[in-house]
Amino acid sequence: MCELTVYLLEDGREEVLMEDVANITPDGDRLVLTDLLGQQKIVDARLKELKLLEHKIFVTGK
Repeated sequence: MCELTVYLLEDGREEVLMEDVANITPDGDRLVLTDLLGQQKIVDARLKELKLLEHKIFVTGK
């Protein structure tokens, strides 16, 4: 499977926001993260970096 883990980059630290993310949908200034089971998390963040070979997505807060 190719699920991703989304991390928040803050003050040089990586904080896990959500694991097993299957879909990321932009919604204005927010991102809607959806996992394999359909659970959603809405975060005020923007994409910073994608590391697809490592299955990681990094976002930053506003």
